[in-house]
Amino acid sequence: MQITKTTKIKNPIVLFLFFSTVLHAQIVDHYPKSQSPYIGGYEAYYKDFHDIIAENNLQPCKNKNEFYQFHVLITEDASIKFIKDPNEKYVAENKCAYDLAREVAKYQKGWNPAVVNGVKQNAIATFIIYPDDLFGHYKDGYYPAVTYPVFGDYKENHLEHFRKELISKLDLRRFRWNDIFTVEAEFTITKEGKMEDIVLTKKTGLEEFDRMIFYTYKSIRKKWKPATINGNPIDFRFKYVLRAITDPTD
Repeated sequence: MQITKTTKIKNPIVLFLFFSTVLHAQIVDHYPKSQSPYIGGYEAYYKDFHDIIAENNLQPCKNKNEFYQFHVLITEDASIKFIKDPNEKYVAENKCAYDLAREVAKYQKGWNPAVVNGVKQNAIATFIIYPDDLFGHYKDGYYPAVTYPVFGDYKENHLEHFRKELISKLDLRRFRWNDIFTVEAEFTITKEGKMEDIVLTKKTGLEEFDRMIFYTYKSIRKKWKPATINGNPIDFRFKYVLRAITDPTD
């Protein structure tokens, strides 16, 4: 892909797509909606999690508010591989929940590979880990009572409004290209509804362009309605994938 810096762009046409990505040919970045990453469903995952805690005498977190979004790669042969979390601050603030999720995962046996077009694939699964629920408050059939963040005050299509806000702030006047680029960002939506700790987890590799994308995210001031668990606001890690096709025309 080639991007050339320029001082003029005549009538740039930019098509932005929010889409489900494939990290590369062999890893799918999320499970198909109709499939569960654990045999028996998420309820079975949390039941095994609770049982393993008891069987191995694992200890609860001192901070009962710890909350961690556990991402794990489930391979086509039903084994797992841990994924490095790009946000060290988020890990440090939820270290007990982070360690607990990984320790329990070593004992879990019900990993269920994703199937795409009839073929088992390596895929990334996400589990919500709220240790306080999984120790003293666990009940059969447990599933985390989570509500997810919503951009602004929009009741419908809030991510479409976020996309428009992002696009309106992008400064493309200094760049000209004839190719597709994909940028993946992760950020924390805080209990107060602010966007913080922005990390570009997939970049174009063009430093000046990536910097422009990064500061565009930082420039968004409109607040989010925060995520909650059991009705209480939480800091929540959010991933957004931006794919663009730019076609400068006369």
